[in-house]
Amino acid sequence: MSNQDIDLDPNDSPELLSHSSLPQDVTALEVSMVEESTVTGVTFTPELWMQRRHWALDVLRKEGVRSVLDIGCGPGSLLETLVVPPTTIKEPPILPISASSNEEDYLNRTQELFIQRLGGLDVSPSVITSALKILTPPSQNANPSSSAIPRWEPLTTELWLGGIEKYNAKLEGYEAITLLEVVEHLDPDVLNRFGVVTFGTYRPKILLVTTPNFDFNAKFPRAEEHDFAKKGFVDPTGRTDRVFRHSDHKLEMTSKEFRDWAEAEAANWGYDVEVSGVGISSQPSYYPSDDPNQPGQPIYATQTAIFRMATGLPLRSPRSVRTVELPFMPGSRESSHSHKLAGKFLHTVSAPGDGRKHPVQEVIQIVRDCFTRWNVGEVSLDEIWGVHEVSGRCGGSKRHLVGSLGGFGDCPSTSGSSEFEIRQEHGRGLIVRWNEFKPVEDKRQEERWGQPIQQSAVPLTRSGGW
Repeated sequence: MSNQDIDLDPNDSPELLSHSSLPQDVTALEVSMVEESTVTGVTFTPELWMQRRHWALDVLRKEGVRSVLDIGCGPGSLLETLVVPPTTIKEPPILPISASSNEEDYLNRTQELFIQRLGGLDVSPSVITSALKILTPPSQNANPSSSAIPRWEPLTTELWLGGIEKYNAKLEGYEAITLLEVVEHLDPDVLNRFGVVTFGTYRPKILLVTTPNFDFNAKFPRAEEHDFAKKGFVDPTGRTDRVFRHSDHKLEMTSKEFRDWAEAEAANWGYDVEVSGVGISSQPSYYPSDDPNQPGQPIYATQTAIFRMATGLPLRSPRSVRTVELPFMPGSRESSHSHKLAGKFLHTVSAPGDGRKHPVQEVIQIVRDCFTRWNVGEVSLDEIWGVHEVSGRCGGSKRHLVGSLGGFGDCPSTSGSSEFEIRQEHGRGLIVRWNEFKPVEDKRQEERWGQPIQQSAVPLTRSGGW
């Protein structure tokens, strides 16, 4: 059975998209006008697309979701990050015991996503080829990487070609749905179906939306100088006289309009919504404050909304969306399959070791060998974890490694030894010090630097670090 055929019901199989029919030479995607510094005179640090992606990833990590569907996935910029396996088995991050102002930042840097199911949907055939390569397991790619990151648990990925307005029973069950820079591209009749299909039928635990803030278009510096009205794109729907950032935009909402839309959708479908934004430019503009003694609020280039399921009971009914099996047509299900399946894959476990947590003293000895071979007294925890023999002996549990080396924060010691000491260092994370280290002068050390550590029983292999 091929990876593309996993979990497919032969009596209800969607059409498998012919890959030979897809465009092979994908043209570069059009960039929004406000992200062209030559037009706006402003820059974003990091770049605006990166801020949107970081925002989505931060929210998904905090929510601890196990499955994500990216609607309007495009060439797969978000999928490219989500498909990367976590560095450990699913376990809580190691946190300091004492609270500090940097604790939230530390948690954001150490918390990981443990995705088991990942999907993408896009209406454009021109981007499917790129997204398909991203979701294909490394073993099936033409040039798999020899230094692939270990995968500690399996991941199922799937990619579909089709519109958001069409219901697809195969897309139910995702905990999280993301739509980054999508709703502004939807025709009015498609946008009207947005809530029915996503909130009303798929019912994700959380749904993330980003969209341009029209207020920013007129506020950025040099807007008048560059005559944005001539460089932008007139509303193609004819509903407004607005000038948009992108030739394919059908809608760009002001801050108030977006908040009203988001709150109405949330109320209709039994969700709570948190509205904010990302993207303060290098020359920021501000909404005037109602209180003259208070500073104005920054005008974000991108608006964001986090929808979280609240009551679980929508006020509106999605009864017209799901298809049902009719008693007089027993073979009728979702026979038309408005979406075409481009591929469905299983990323199997590809981690070192035997999956067991080996005895503490065995882990300690492996770490001693690393320090001795590198001839250093302290290194970062991540560099030690980068040795496959270490992570393999820990069964993928970084908490087992930290406990074996004396413990830190909410991860207590399991060795009872003071041979190693772990501390947190700003900018470097957790640092491991070998208190019994004695440097050895060796002129050949530089030549051997980075070579595998050889043992009589099991050779060590390295995936990075020192």
